[in-house]
Parts: sequence; C-alpha cells; structure tokens
Amino acid sequence: MGQETPVGPLKRISAFYDHLDLPTEQRTYLVLDTGNYITYAFRPDSRAIDWLVGRITGTDWKSRLGTMALETGSVVPSLLSFVPMIRSETVTVAAEDPFDVAVIGDRITLLELNGGRVSTIAIDDPVKLRSEIERRKRLPDSINTVPIVEADPDYPYVVEEYLDGRELVDPITEWESLLVALEQLTALYETDRQRIETATAVASLEDRLTAEQGSDRTVRSALDLLAHLDLPPALYRGSVHGDLHAGNVFVNDGVYLLDWEDVREDYLVDDLFRPFVIHHYDTPLHRVFVEMMENRGVGGRIVTDYARTIGPIAYGESKPYSGLPLFYLLSLLADVTPHGSLRTPCRELLSGVVSAYRRVSSRSGTTR
Repeated sequence: MGQETPVGPLKRISAFYDHLDLPTEQRTYLVLDTGNYITYAFRPDSRAIDWLVGRITGTDWKSRLGTMALETGSVVPSLLSFVPMIRSETVTVAAEDPFDVAVIGDRITLLELNGGRVSTIAIDDPVKLRSEIERRKRLPDSINTVPIVEADPDYPYVVEEYLDGRELVDPITEWESLLVALEQLTALYETDRQRIETATAVASLEDRLTAEQGSDRTVRSALDLLAHLDLPPALYRGSVHGDLHAGNVFVNDGVYLLDWEDVREDYLVDDLFRPFVIHHYDTPLHRVFVEMMENRGVGGRIVTDYARTIGPIAYGESKPYSGLPLFYLLSLLADVTPHGSLRTPCRELLSGVVSAYRRVSSRSGTTR
C-alpha cells in the first residue's frame, strides 16, 4: 500500500468544513509566512489584520517586515496583496461565520473573531489532538482552560470559546502571570506525585549522560559543577504540562493554560524552567540562569517566588537551590524521547551558563 499523499493545510481547512456538513463558499485570504514555523491565513479586513499585528512579536527581520506591512495594510487592506512575503489564496470556508484568521503550525487553529469560536484541527498527527481532548476532560477544575463548545475525538477537532486577550510574550518581564499559571498546575501535580531521592536522580542522570556523551567537555564540566552546588534532598515527579512556554499562557481577565497535548510524567520543575529554555530561541538567557543559580537579580526573584509557592510540592522545600537550574538543563540534554526536542538550544544554553557561572564565581573568590 502506498503512502498517503500529504494534504496542504488550506485543503485541510476545506475538508474540515466538509466534515461538518456546512454550506461552504470560496473566499480570498491572504497568507503570511513569518519565517518561523507559524504561517497565518487571514481575511483582508481591518479586524483580522489588527489581531495579527498584535500577535506577531518576533525580532527577526521577516517578523518586523511583516508587522510593518500589516500595520500599513490595516488602513488600506488591498495594498497587502502587493507585499512580496504575503500571497493571496482561495480557500473553501463556511458560508456563515467564516474564520477570520488561521494560525497554521503543527496544527491549525481557526479564529472566528465575531462568532466567538476557535476551532482546532490536526494536520499530520491526529493522535496528539485526540489525546489532548481526552486529557482536558480529566484536568482539575481549578486549572483555567478555555471552555470547550464541542469536540470530536474521532475526527478529531475541538471548538472552544474565543477569549479576547493575548498570549504572554516574555516569561521574564511577565513572570507574575507565568507564576499564576504554575500555581494552577499544582492541582495537576498533586494527583500523582512520586518522591525521588536526589542522589538517585543525579546518579541516574550522570549514567545516562556519560553513556551517550561521556567525552563531551560541556557535559563533563556541567556535571563537575553540579557536584558542588546545592540540591534538595528529594525531587518529585508527576504529571506536568510538558510544553509550558509564554505562548501557552493566555491572559484576559484571568490566566489560562493552553495546549495540553504534551502532558506526561517528568520532574515537576520542568514546568518552571522550560519556558525560559524556549524563550532562549529569541533572547539569550545565560545571565538569567546564572542569576537563578546565584539567587540574585531577576533570576533570583523568579526562583525565590517559585520556591515560596510551589517548592514544597516540587521538591519539598520553600527555598531556592543553586543546583536546580543546572540539574534541569542536564536532564533536558539527556532526554532522548520525542519530548527532548529542546536539546539543541539547551546545549548552547548549558555551555554559556557554565562558563558565565564560573566567571562570576571566580570574580567573587568562590571558584568551583
């Protein structure tokens, strides 16, 4: 049997409306490729364009150029069809309440800004969306998620209410909102926590890293440094969000958590440090991780806040520990599962953190 021919995302949208058995029509949409893994299809009208301007916040040249073009097009939408990085496409959509914006990444999200609905459909991996639908049903009530209007795990698709707000941009400057999200996640953590002796966790980590990357100088240096840093007596493992980052925290009149497809068992501190590793794609964060380890500056405030509110659940103490950020980075580097996709930025970050920390310690006379 031959392999199934991949279906483009715009055809997936048409197929979705056909599945719903809704009256359809063809409409013209503009498509913007920002240069990262996200593509947008949007109606050439001011509301859709204004929404998109607020969404694109990247610092790369394509994002900046796209934002400038959109801001101009918000006044005269017809001009956007002449922008080189924006193309026009004909899409089959619902005749009533067609979507205003499609966000196309590893899934497709269709926003009806006037109709108050957000529909999410899979692209190539329906299993993940199907799993997310089932997980959402089992989440503790104290965790804020966007209300589901309808869902079909067989297709699969999920339709949620549209909330007028925004996703976080920066986990550092918007730390207070991220902390609220982490506090909500404690209800998930408490469902199945398991205590792991830290000595056992470190020994297992060193065995895995030595077996795979024993001759790597960065790894060896980081392990040597970890041996001189403070760690709590125990760490807890349990269900974590698994893909927590600024873009998965939504704020309007409250703080909501998005995208539950990667829930899994891991060290609970994964949800604390992962947003900063992901943000490293946009802004080098060596300094913030060193501050976390030194318990000073912005990084120190972050780990202190976390320790006070979530530390007792995550590692049994309400104080920060200098070795936790480094332990996490090494754990991430040792993760060879599909969840270990951050290994590349992690390696760069780990090297910079170890070098910067040793420089700071040398200047302060506490060389390790």
